[in-house]
Formats: sequence, C-alpha cells, structure tokens
Amino acid sequence: MKFNEIWINEYLALVNDDNPIHNEIVPGQLVSQMMLMAMSIEANQCQINYVKPILINENIEFIEEHEQEMIAINDDGEIKIKISLSTKNNRY
Repeated sequence: MKFNEIWINEYLALVNDDNPIHNEIVPGQLVSQMMLMAMSIEANQCQINYVKPILINENIEFIEEHEQEMIAINDDGEIKIKISLSTKNNRY
C-alpha cells in the first residue's frame, strides 16, 4: 500500500491539519487508523508506537504478527508503526 499525495491532502483537509511536515511525511494517525480498522479495535484498546516516519509514496504493508499485534513495515523490512492490544499487564 502506498499513501500518495492526493490521498494525504484529502485527509489533511478533512482533519484540518496544516502541519508542513506532511509535505513529505504521511500522518501517523492516518496509518494507525487504517491499522486499527484492519484489527477491528478502537484506539483506547491498544498501545500505538510510531517507530519511524512513513514517506509519501513509500510502500507499506500491514502484517499481523499475532492476534495481539500488528506492524506497518516497508520494503526494506523497517518497522514504521507497531500496534499492540492493551492488557492489564502492559498498561501504564
């Protein structure tokens, strides 16, 4: 999956985000929301770690490591985002 400039601009207009960093970087919230939808969970049920930025047009794959965790990874094997279901044992 690639997040192209048109898609990013539509998202930024929808959420009223004018941060200039998003001229090159995909909004992490956009990617994490897509991952949450794929996992069928809400943000308050998990921990989201933004490991590395995702560049516009960078190829990203969502991989379910196990039913408790999903990662967004690029073609070089770099983990970009990691989502883990929260449990009583790993909550702060």
